[in-house]
Amino acid sequence: MSSNTPRILLIDDEVSKEESVAAGLRLSNLQVEVRSPNTVTRDDLRSSKVIAIDHHFDWTVVPHPSECLYWPQDGLAVAAVVTGHLRDMDHHAAVVLRTGNLDSIAGPLPSQLRQPAVAAENGLDWVFRKGDPAIADGLHSIARAVDGLEPLVADPTRWDEGCAWLDVPETKWKEAALADVQVCRPPENFVAAYTSGSAWLRWFAQRVLPFPTFIVPDIWAATLLRLPLEEFREILSEDNGLSEALNQCRYTGHLAELGEQRWWRAGLDSLVDSLLLDASTHLPEAEALAEQMTALRGSSVHTIGFDYPVVTIDSDYQPGEVLDASDCIRLTPDFWPVFGQEPWAAFDDLYDDLQLRKMVARGDRPRSRREGDDA
Repeated sequence: MSSNTPRILLIDDEVSKEESVAAGLRLSNLQVEVRSPNTVTRDDLRSSKVIAIDHHFDWTVVPHPSECLYWPQDGLAVAAVVTGHLRDMDHHAAVVLRTGNLDSIAGPLPSQLRQPAVAAENGLDWVFRKGDPAIADGLHSIARAVDGLEPLVADPTRWDEGCAWLDVPETKWKEAALADVQVCRPPENFVAAYTSGSAWLRWFAQRVLPFPTFIVPDIWAATLLRLPLEEFREILSEDNGLSEALNQCRYTGHLAELGEQRWWRAGLDSLVDSLLLDASTHLPEAEALAEQMTALRGSSVHTIGFDYPVVTIDSDYQPGEVLDASDCIRLTPDFWPVFGQEPWAAFDDLYDDLQLRKMVARGDRPRSRREGDDA
C-alpha cells in the first residue's frame, strides 16, 4: 500500500462476512481493517482516517459486559464511544455509520434528508447505505476531506476561508464564491479548532451538500441558466465553448464524490451575467441567453420561457418540475438551511400531499388557501 492510501477501520460483528467487502474496497486503493467491537484497540482508532461502524450487532455472538451502561445497544451507541476515545486521544478520524436499514432508523424523515439528518442527530460525520456501489468513492472523499482539514486544526488564524479545501477555482468569480460561503456561516475559528475540524466537515456534508446552497445540483444549475435539465446534461456531454464554460463552474472539492455532481452558484451567476452583457438588449432574458448559448455551443439552445423559473420539491425533498413562481408556493421545510435557495412546491401538489401542505411558508399560507378555494 502506498503511504497516501487511506486507512479505513470497519467495525462489524460479522468479521468473516465483512472481509469480502473489505477485499473489494482494497481494490479501490483503500487500506481496510475489519474488527469486531470487542477487539478494537486504541491503536486501531489512532491509525485510522475513517471509522465505519455497522448499525446492527448480534450481541449473542459478541462478548460484552452484562451491565447496561457498558453494553452498547447498536452501532450508534458504539459510535459515541469511539468518538469519546478519539477526543481523549486528540485524534480526528471521520466516524460514519454503515447500515442496510436506513429507512427504519430514519423513521418518517423525508427520503432525501435521511443520511444528513441521521448523521447530524447522532453526532456522526456521514451515513452510508450497505451495498451502495459508490461507497469506495465516498470513503475516499471523506478521508481526503479529513486530511484537508489539518491546516484548520493546526492554526485557525491561518485558515484560508476554506478556499483550498473547497477547491475554489482561480476565476473572476472566486471572491463572489467565497462571499457566498461566508453567508452560510461555516465553523472555521474556535469551534472548528475545538472539534478538530469535524464541525467544518459536518457543516459541509450535512448542511451544504444535500441542499442548493453556494453549490447546487444539476437541476438547480440548469434552472439558473434557464435550461431544461435534459439539455443541460446533453451540453455537458459535448465538447464546445458552452460545455467548457460550464465545466469551469463544476465543484471538484474533497467531497465531490459524496453524491451527485454540484456546481458553483457564483460561477453560474457570473456566466449568466456575461452572456446577458453580450446579448441583444431588446430580447427578453430567456431569449437573450438562448442566443448567446447557441453561439457558444455551435448549435441551437432552447431555454425555459418562464418569467421566474423555480425548482419544486415534494414532501420527500425530492426535486420535481421546474415551473414559474406564479404557479408555486414557498416552503419552509424542516432542516432546510436558511442560507439555501428557497424551496417551492407546485400548487397542484399541495392538494394531494398533506405533508407538503404543512411545509407552506407562513407568509404564503393565506395565498395557498385562496388558491385552494379557486381550485
